[in-house]
Amino acid sequence: MLDLGGSGGMDRLLAQALGLAMARRAADILGKHSAALTRAASGGKRPDAAAFAADDAIFTAVLDAANECLGLFDTRPADDRWCDALLQLIQLARFAAETT
Repeated sequence: MLDLGGSGGMDRLLAQALGLAMARRAADILGKHSAALTRAASGGKRPDAAAFAADDAIFTAVLDAANECLGLFDTRPADDRWCDALLQLIQLARFAAETT
C-alpha cells in the first residue's frame, strides 16, 4: 500500500474506511434505484433522469475502483471480473451496515 508519510497502520485504516464508505454509497444507490423503478412499474411517479444519471456516474466510479482493486488478486481481464467486483461491493456494504 502507498505510504503517505504516516504510519502504515493509519494508511490501512483510512483505506478501509474509504472502502466501506464507497460500498455503502454504492448500496444506497442500488436501493434507491430499485425502489424508484418498482414505484414506476406499479404506475407511480417516473424517476428523475438527471438524478439517475448522477447516481450512475458515482456508481460506475465506485464499481470501477472495486474492479481495479480486485485486479490485484484476480488476473482475469477487467470485463471478466466486474460481476465479482459488484458482489464484493455488496458484501462489503452489508459488513459496513452491520458494524455501524
